[in-house]
Amino acid sequence: MSARDQWSVRQDPMQVAIRMSHNLIRPGIAGVVWALVELTSAAVKNEENPKRLPLNVGLVLDRSGSMTGKPLEYVKNAAAFVVEQVGAGDRFSLVTFDDQVNVLCPAGHVTNKDYLKSLIGAIQPGGSTNLSGGFLRGCREVLGEARPGRVNRVILLTDGQANVGITEPSVLSAKARSMAEKGISITSIGVGEDFNEDLLIAMSEAGRGNYYYIKNPDEIPGVFAEELQGLLKVVAQGIRVTVTGGPGCKVIGVLGYEPAMVPEGVTVDLPDMYENETKVLVLELAHPPFLPGDHEILRVGVDYSDSLGNLEAVSLGIGVTLPVGDGPAELYKPNIEVIKVVELTRTALAKDKAVDAIDRDDFDEGRKVLEERLHALDQLQQAFGQPDPEISREVKELKDLVARFTPSPAAPCGDVVRESSIRKDLRYQSYQRRRRHRT
Repeated sequence: MSARDQWSVRQDPMQVAIRMSHNLIRPGIAGVVWALVELTSAAVKNEENPKRLPLNVGLVLDRSGSMTGKPLEYVKNAAAFVVEQVGAGDRFSLVTFDDQVNVLCPAGHVTNKDYLKSLIGAIQPGGSTNLSGGFLRGCREVLGEARPGRVNRVILLTDGQANVGITEPSVLSAKARSMAEKGISITSIGVGEDFNEDLLIAMSEAGRGNYYYIKNPDEIPGVFAEELQGLLKVVAQGIRVTVTGGPGCKVIGVLGYEPAMVPEGVTVDLPDMYENETKVLVLELAHPPFLPGDHEILRVGVDYSDSLGNLEAVSLGIGVTLPVGDGPAELYKPNIEVIKVVELTRTALAKDKAVDAIDRDDFDEGRKVLEERLHALDQLQQAFGQPDPEISREVKELKDLVARFTPSPAAPCGDVVRESSIRKDLRYQSYQRRRRHRT
């Protein structure tokens, strides 16, 4: 199909669309183009989906000493909310941990909600943080009830550093990846300023789930509600996107994801999609010098299970063709809406580079990285000719971050709390842009 217009293939419950950065390529010149692969899920009306997929959800909750007071109270409220929402066909488990691991509710049907909520209300703070022990036991509970046709999810909440048991991020993220391969996704929630955001993000990305950063404990119930509402409205599972270049073309980058290499292309596995959600893959493609004519640039395959259609397997194969030839100069200009997504994604990756600078105690370099992105977005804003709300929001966030990189007598460079706060904001903003784009 021609790239002159955005085009899509509609097949409920998901729409797959591709937008190209260019409508016309100059003949005889090798170059690079961008492609946006957009997956958008449809709204789900209750009357059309009376039989949602049953849940198999396991909560893994930190009750270490640092959770004392309001944080633990909000966690208990959130856990009680989840218990209240699960239905007769759902499975539920609850594991708590400090230096010890306690299975408060083994995986199974919830037959007495009031009794379980009373157990939750009696949870008391304990000692240190055996995150790995709690996580692995929570995975075991969910795995025991994991079946095709269920939404299998482990939800881990912590406010501290893993300091007992397995503490190596690569080991825990590998376990999350192995769970994802078994159909169990991992959502992680970090509270406050003391948890390891790199660990939780790695586990969520490897486990094809979600990551949340909660600054204030009173946000905990709202985050649990958001996560649970999503799980109750899953429309597609087991999503795999395969991208191959056309003749002579090659995929040279997937911004924001770690793709797996396949012959002539890449694959990306995506988390379950909820209703009214959009996920975007930003692809960079190199093309050879073309003769005049129409040339296939890439092919995209999307495979998933339709959660609204008895888990029917759906496969879509889509090819994109671009014209090559002579024309007015304006026809060679890139699509500014596509470039906007590219630049905003680059900004997300720049925030991760700024985190690397913080880890080297080089605040000047971190500020420089962000200032370069500010300049790039200012130029992009000028190209639009009028303020673009999305770019404006990003510019404001960057300006706020740059200001925080400038030390003050009250918060000098090297201040641990200040560094942790900036670091977590940078990593969460990057994650949100790269992984959780929603309409």
